[in-house]
Amino acid sequence: MTPRTKHRSQPLTADTPLSPREQAFVAEYTTDFNPSRAAAAVGYKSTGGVLSVVASKVLARPHVQAAIQRTLQARGERLEATAEHTIREIARVAFSDIGHYFDEHENLKAVRQLSPGARAAIASIKVVKKNLTAGDHAVEYVHELKLWNKNQALELLAKHLGLIDGEPAQPAASVPAFALPPETPGVRVH
Repeated sequence: MTPRTKHRSQPLTADTPLSPREQAFVAEYTTDFNPSRAAAAVGYKSTGGVLSVVASKVLARPHVQAAIQRTLQARGERLEATAEHTIREIARVAFSDIGHYFDEHENLKAVRQLSPGARAAIASIKVVKKNLTAGDHAVEYVHELKLWNKNQALELLAKHLGLIDGEPAQPAASVPAFALPPETPGVRVH
């Protein structure tokens, strides 16, 4: 008997190998975290037309949960997406200073002259070619610089540091930023 039959001889564990369909389910599920869509995409069928029940049962399997965690951890490592890196990027926006974008003559600096932190805080740069005085045929360039939402970044950072809602500060750990939320169906947080 294989571990996939209804009457398993051994219980499933985190070390149980995945079936090809389960491997495909993990790959589909980790693209958008929609269990019903992932189950349908890899050919799981439902009895009674409720595919979410089948998807929840697949998600509840310990070896599927372990495979999802391994996939997300590997993705986080490839992207270098750690909580520490995420907080650093939020801090770049939160502590951005408009003065970093101009030289001593109040001219906008070239993007290559900006520090990586200053560049990270830029949402968009728009250059508009205009003739401000009609008939003088002089072309002027208007530069529009838009930064990411500083207030939102400050709020995120303050929440992380425990400055809002009286929550204690959490140390920034170097763990992958991609993790399943505890309320994900079929997932048990260890």
